[in-house]
Amino acid sequence: MKRYRTPKARPGQLKAQWGKLPEEAPDLVFCWGNGISRCDGSMLHSFLDGKRYNPIRKIYENSFLDELQERGYDITTLKISVEKKTV
Repeated sequence: MKRYRTPKARPGQLKAQWGKLPEEAPDLVFCWGNGISRCDGSMLHSFLDGKRYNPIRKIYENSFLDELQERGYDITTLKISVEKKTV
């Protein structure tokens, strides 16, 4: 059985990675360091896991994560990290 850690982000970093929060089941965890707002974490979550509405077909399409799974990718290996520009 694989052990998952709780991901941590450095200051100025926004991160999404498979991990585990205390008392929770393993899942995709979003974290951000000092200087990054919670709404940026929410934006990344919406992009990766939000259903997309197609106004032409009038249906909700699969999220990016669902698409990856349908194409045979293992999302437990997904890691996304981006750092804020220094001015």
